[in-house]
Amino acid sequence: MGEETLMRSRWVRRLSSEIPRWHNVRMGQLPDEKFPRMFKVIQGYADLVYIDEEIVHIVEFKTRDFKGAIGQLLSYRQEFPKTPEFEPYKNYPIALRLVASRRDESTEELALSEGITYELFED
Repeated sequence: MGEETLMRSRWVRRLSSEIPRWHNVRMGQLPDEKFPRMFKVIQGYADLVYIDEEIVHIVEFKTRDFKGAIGQLLSYRQEFPKTPEFEPYKNYPIALRLVASRRDESTEELALSEGITYELFED
């Protein structure tokens, strides 16, 4: 099991078992029948999506490339309403969260400026 997957498994324990959640979930429209391989390469997969109190939470867990996670999360926010599996939730507000293995001040500032919660992973 990779470090980020282990982080996610440990972090998710804080959620009530009643909360709907999806792990490593594809974001965006279904692959184009003409170019399925291309879609598989360019589509993003969010580490965790959960719904709590009518808010969609999209979470990325990172042990490196913290700044890259900002772009991923912003993309997921844009793609979420286009994802067929999430049709019932497409109009819910979306909260983005980056859970990082260590503090990175410049990424934390960037996250804050984009409305993304930056959280230091604590087991």
